[in-house]
Amino acid sequence: MSRKTHDVARKQPQGRILLLACALGAYLAWENLYHDEGFLFLPGYLNQVESCVASYGGAFIACALMAGFRQSWRAHEDRWLAGTATAQGILSVAFYGAVHAQVPAGIVSAQLLLSASFFVMLFFIMRALATLSLAHAASLIAIGIGLYGLLECAVWALALAMPFLGLRFALHLGLLVTAFACLRTGQAVAHALEVAPKPRVASHRALPLPLVLHTGSYWLVFGLTHALASGVIPMGHDKLLPCYLGSMAASLVFYLVFAHPANVEKVWPKVRACIFPLTMLSFLLLPFALGGFTFVSIGFAQCAMDTYLAFYLLSTLIVARKIGGSFMRTALAAALLAVPFVIIGVVAGDTLKMALPLSPLFYNVLSVIAFALLAAGTFWVGDDRRAELVWGLEKKLSPKRFEDKETTERCAKAAKKFGLTKREAEILLFLAQGQNAAVIAESEIIALNTARTHIARIHRKMDVHNQQELLKRLKEL
Repeated sequence: MSRKTHDVARKQPQGRILLLACALGAYLAWENLYHDEGFLFLPGYLNQVESCVASYGGAFIACALMAGFRQSWRAHEDRWLAGTATAQGILSVAFYGAVHAQVPAGIVSAQLLLSASFFVMLFFIMRALATLSLAHAASLIAIGIGLYGLLECAVWALALAMPFLGLRFALHLGLLVTAFACLRTGQAVAHALEVAPKPRVASHRALPLPLVLHTGSYWLVFGLTHALASGVIPMGHDKLLPCYLGSMAASLVFYLVFAHPANVEKVWPKVRACIFPLTMLSFLLLPFALGGFTFVSIGFAQCAMDTYLAFYLLSTLIVARKIGGSFMRTALAAALLAVPFVIIGVVAGDTLKMALPLSPLFYNVLSVIAFALLAAGTFWVGDDRRAELVWGLEKKLSPKRFEDKETTERCAKAAKKFGLTKREAEILLFLAQGQNAAVIAESEIIALNTARTHIARIHRKMDVHNQQELLKRLKEL
């Protein structure tokens, strides 16, 4: 970017950066409206399930595209953005053509591809937010979630007042154009103001089981809630309006809880204090929709899901910032951790609705299961320090963060000279900094006995008996 463009961005950053929040909100509203349209126009129950799965399943196509053509979009990002937006316009026409012709397979297929294009655009939005400070990015995510509910409500109200298919198409196309224009402008300014550190080379690690359990349990419960709500309440203003209001409430909740600079990197205590009870309460309130309390039950459900969505987006940025490496790798992992469990929850909920009557006993049993899942996913990870490690955040004493170049070089020489394995070489760096087995076990998320075994092997290979002798041996290299 030229110096002139950079200076202009520096002079007027705030208003221009807000366009990223507008892009996020407009794209979320645009995608969700097509999801709702599928329910409105698909006559068969099974087709509605397929529509729901297609609206989330497009993430798999997006992940494959971004990973498979990563060199291409990095070199030709503007072309990717323009091409994806063009494809979205064409697919919008195809969707409404299928609606007009009443072809369920065409509607579901268009939704699948529209979903894929949405997730591609979401990747570019989040990548632009990753260049900003975390507090700034959290505020923009909060604003985007609020705009998402507001825009959906506005489009729904206009379509309700003038129920013409052509008007629906025009409104959705307007959202698409607005989202694309905001993304292009906001993205350029964000890159001009980039404050994120340059990526570091990060080691590949298997996902910790508690992290998989956490994401899986929450997204599974949200999928169940979504499916059950669709069965309890017919599509209409009794369901859609509280959904939109719930999204706007989620924006406020997320902003108050997470967006403060002091809280933005200490997210886990807020999950336990806010998101866990909100999610559980939303599930418990769902049966009350049968008794006429639709606004309360559905509004809470949407508020909980969108609050967690905002938290999930912020956590993706935090993890990418902390562990370094490729943002794409972090974003793909986040998508592949969430989407399968949402789909499983939707399918399981719809299957249960067909097999069992929607009685109080049915909801009581499901509530116990949901509570067990959420409690395990929230509290199994232990204290805050353990939670940060499980989330994949940078380890405070990670070998890759040691700034003592001389010690690092000596450890590398020792590893080569004494035939240490790669894992033993990493442990050696901790020992060189004077850390004990307990600290190493906590930082590396391994058992204490495992850390002690690694240390014993290092001592044996280097022919030393304690840490003092080890440090002396390193100084001799």
